Amino acid sequence: MNSIIPARPVWSQTGALLLEIIVTLALSLIVMAVIMNVMLNSIEQSHYQNNVFSVQRQFIRISQLLYHEFSSAGYQGCLRVTSDKAVQIRKAEDVPVTWLGKNYQAKAHTMVIHIEKMSTSHDYLLINHASNQNQWTISIHQRLKAGDTVIIADCNKTQLTTVLTASVQKNQQIVTTANNYTAFAAGSYFGLWQEKTFYIAKTDRKTRLGAPIWGLYSYENGQTYEWADGIEDLQFKKITDTQHHTVLVVHILLTSLERVTHRTQNYFFAGFSYRNDNGHLYQAMEVDIPLQPGVS
Repeated sequence: MNSIIPARPVWSQTGALLLEIIVTLALSLIVMAVIMNVMLNSIEQSHYQNNVFSVQRQFIRISQLLYHEFSSAGYQGCLRVTSDKAVQIRKAEDVPVTWLGKNYQAKAHTMVIHIEKMSTSHDYLLINHASNQNQWTISIHQRLKAGDTVIIADCNKTQLTTVLTASVQKNQQIVTTANNYTAFAAGSYFGLWQEKTFYIAKTDRKTRLGAPIWGLYSYENGQTYEWADGIEDLQFKKITDTQHHTVLVVHILLTSLERVTHRTQNYFFAGFSYRNDNGHLYQAMEVDIPLQPGVS
């Protein structure tokens, strides 16, 4: 006698299959969500690190520029200016009108620094110069032109004057100047006189979110130059040690130009701090620049 096996209802089989599909989909969605979260975090962290490296490179570039400019402040051939005139620091709100270009305004609450020096690419006096002359025969390391302000210096004295004419003859320059007050011996230094002011001002660009981008500017010889963007703050402080060596401490605050979505937290890397604020990465660093003893 054959036993009768009751048939399983079709709806029961379908329901079990549907339940398996739902469970499988749910597990798949959970796994995909985890994978996507890991990927997004990885992309976000990579973006953050790229910005870290970007502001690091920016800092290195700016610190090298400032070190080159400020470490030679007051330079006059073999002489050094030992007065406050060589390095002058003011709050942005208190700078003289002549320090900045007409179309730019220094960012409030930052500092402005003004330096004076002879161009490091200078010429040399080729023959002795008598005090009753205003014509100079010099080498040709730099081409001078009428209207240039130049400084002549030896190891005892200096003279500031203006070029009236300049011509090249047989690999040397013949220069006439506006006065003939002082005599100088062959080998004296003859170079362009530079007055530079460094400050932070708005650039003509904005971030993707419409925020203004700040940049480092210099004003020199009637011209304004932009050196770098993404600089939020600039502070200067002169410190004199017990040996009367003066060090210029430059505090620079850089910001990434791209938005960084990494969660806000403090970072400490090689002694420097990074912080994420308002969706951007900020980096505060200091540069110690040695100045000549006696420059206070």
